[in-house]
Amino acid sequence: MVESVKGEHPTGRSRISRLPRGGRLLGPLFGLIFLIYPVRAVLTSDPTPLRISLAWGGAVLFAGVFLWLMWTQEPLWSAAAEHSEVRKRRATIAFLAVLAISLNLMLGSEWRVLFFHVNVAAGIMLLTSDAYAAIAGLTAITFALGTISGMAWLALPTAAIGLWATAFVRQVAAVAELRSAREELARLAVNEERLRFARDLHDLLGHSLSLIALKSELAGRLLAEAPEKAKAEVDDIEGVARQALREVREAVAGYRSPTLDEELVGASEMLGAAGIGCRIENEAGVLPSAIDGVLAWAVREGTTNVIRHSCARGCEIVLARSDGVVYAEITDDGQGKTNTEDSGSGLSGLAERVAGFIDGEFEAGPLPGSGFRLRASLPLDGAADDSAGGRG
Repeated sequence: MVESVKGEHPTGRSRISRLPRGGRLLGPLFGLIFLIYPVRAVLTSDPTPLRISLAWGGAVLFAGVFLWLMWTQEPLWSAAAEHSEVRKRRATIAFLAVLAISLNLMLGSEWRVLFFHVNVAAGIMLLTSDAYAAIAGLTAITFALGTISGMAWLALPTAAIGLWATAFVRQVAAVAELRSAREELARLAVNEERLRFARDLHDLLGHSLSLIALKSELAGRLLAEAPEKAKAEVDDIEGVARQALREVREAVAGYRSPTLDEELVGASEMLGAAGIGCRIENEAGVLPSAIDGVLAWAVREGTTNVIRHSCARGCEIVLARSDGVVYAEITDDGQGKTNTEDSGSGLSGLAERVAGFIDGEFEAGPLPGSGFRLRASLPLDGAADDSAGGRG
């Protein structure tokens, strides 16, 4: 399994900091078992004390530097790595290469097996361009030495194992980066879903609670003078509260898309309860469900804003088609501005819904002189799917 520990690169770029733990610890140890072969070759050839010292000293020094590099240092994944780190890795690989070549020249061709280890270290620990250069150089040296000793064929496995190490470490990096990207996409999707759900709850409850508040005020005024009318308003309040509870439950179970016809009826009722005259003109006709849902949200939000912020006496709601575009327009004759501290996220949420359609347009602002207008326009031939429309 790839151990994808994500951290910050010294230059500020993110990187993957570790190779698989098993390969990082056991791989180098297993590879160093092959050092037994050249050491044994020296010990079984009537060696001088100097050759024995060179064999043991060279093997221990090579193994120590190799293990230090593979166990304690991290691979360089990006060309943006710190220059000091790049230089340190280059110097370490160069030292191992020089040591391997020296042992080969002084003690015999059996020590050429160390070239395999140097190429593995270069492929894993150097930047890609440096790794290819080191592998090519050691392969050329192996071939040149092999032409003298009759082992030129070792150049092929030397190059192959170096290229394998380079490909392996880059594949590990790619897999870890893909996993990190997948986790980030999942996190962003969850956040987006939370925002959409919060927007839907705001739109659902804002409308219903405004109507409950209006009807409660009206029932309070009628209680002394017209108890029967007050009772009717209280009954309406109960009905609105139950409807709001049902809508919230539906939103939790699966997003509920309001319908345009329902919202027009609700808008007329709300404006009437608030004492605001209302004229509704609906010539939109039958619409795709996604467009119908967004225009329904526009009517709901526009009506709620008129009641909360406009101090208007009259309101006009128009739905119509024109040149392949259907639009909803809500205008009032009120003070012409919205209190931004109290407006919540309704307008911004509606703008997001409209933006889910190609060429969708949304505008909301005061009219010259007085009044306020909210307009949402959607193309009939470019309807978005439910995720952008009715489902929010």
